[in-house]
Amino acid sequence: MLAISGALDAASLEAIREQLSGDTVRVDGRATAGGRARDAKHNEQLAPSAASEAVTRLTAERLRAHAVFAAYARPRDFPRLQVSRYGAGMHYGWHVDAARIDGMRTDLSFTCFLSDSQSYDGGELVIADDAGERHIRLEAGDCFVYPASTLHRVNTVTRGERWAVVGWVRSEIRDNEQRRLLYDVDNAIAALPGESTGDELGLALASIRGRLQRMWMEG
Repeated sequence: MLAISGALDAASLEAIREQLSGDTVRVDGRATAGGRARDAKHNEQLAPSAASEAVTRLTAERLRAHAVFAAYARPRDFPRLQVSRYGAGMHYGWHVDAARIDGMRTDLSFTCFLSDSQSYDGGELVIADDAGERHIRLEAGDCFVYPASTLHRVNTVTRGERWAVVGWVRSEIRDNEQRRLLYDVDNAIAALPGESTGDELGLALASIRGRLQRMWMEG
């Protein structure tokens, strides 16, 4: 799991908000939920339109181009991105995301926050793991990425509106631990002084990374 600050830069966030301020149609979010999640989901999503396509396309482009997101998620495909809105009284109960969406495996889920944190109350993304519950509330433009198998919910919004782009990643590395290990190796290489990346340690780390990629990468 990783919080990525500024995954959507200011210009991208402004362009997205401009699209959302136009003439858009919202639909019941349960239309894209399956199984028990349908009963737990109470929010709205943008209906398919030029505006929703522009927002999701721009978000995918910025995430692919963001060095931290690319290193952590190693995206091969985005099975789906969608724009969600929670108004006062809306929430999403405990659920686990589908293992396949639109015919593709989902390895990671993510939420990119579009609303300023002071513009609404409630609406925290709550993650359940071995350490207990984590309440995630990030600033506009920040994204939170987590394994798609994670139990999670969205708390009830009590004031204002919470807008976000949510989506899923089919990664080049299927296994979460393997993907995390490669991310740690990337960080170790990045932490080396500039003059050390070509020395014995830097070359050894790069060799290890390449060997792990060859073992684990799909396609």
